[in-house]
Amino acid sequence: MKITLVKDGQSVKRYIPQHWNELTMKQYMGCMKILKDQSVKKELEKVVKMLSVITEIDEVDIYRLPVKNINTLGLKLTKFLGTKPNEELQHLVMINDVEYGFHPKLSDMTFGEWIDIDNYINAGVDDNLHKIMSVLYRPIIAKQKNGKYAIEPYEPSEDKQNIIKDNLTVKEFNGVSVFFSNLGRELLMTTLKSSIQLLKDKKDKKE
Repeated sequence: MKITLVKDGQSVKRYIPQHWNELTMKQYMGCMKILKDQSVKKELEKVVKMLSVITEIDEVDIYRLPVKNINTLGLKLTKFLGTKPNEELQHLVMINDVEYGFHPKLSDMTFGEWIDIDNYINAGVDDNLHKIMSVLYRPIIAKQKNGKYAIEPYEPSEDKQNIIKDNLTVKEFNGVSVFFSNLGRELLMTTLKSSIQLLKDKKDKKE
């Protein structure tokens, strides 16, 4: 929803998310970083930082807002934090008028895809969530009437990662985390073993 704030005597309109599902990945990552930051001891400071992330108002400007605006923002933030993110896996999503598809068959994941995901996870999911999702969600290049589809070949790209970061919402990507939590590491280990065997077979053929 949009609310009107007063900044330096001027009315400024800002969009305030009412649900976790509305946050972009960039906003979500910013919120998670703040909530987990042990160096931020004061709750008020955390609130200001969270408000800055979800409203895109600089922290210094938030401190300059009238108290009545802060009260309004605080109430909206409290309500927002109490919502529950979507947990259903979204196989198809639209980004900038381009249809993206979740990896159609994880058991066919390439060794390179698996290695990149594993590296991103080990480097820290909170900082690399967009990179992980850029491996799993890619533009659809072919689609059949029965709903099956093919996604473009994997090619790591900072630009593609940033498109995911700036546009994919919690509603669209949170289900992936739930999906993998339920699935565990068994599928990834199976994929790794298959990939290693494939590389071994190719090496044996060359010899």
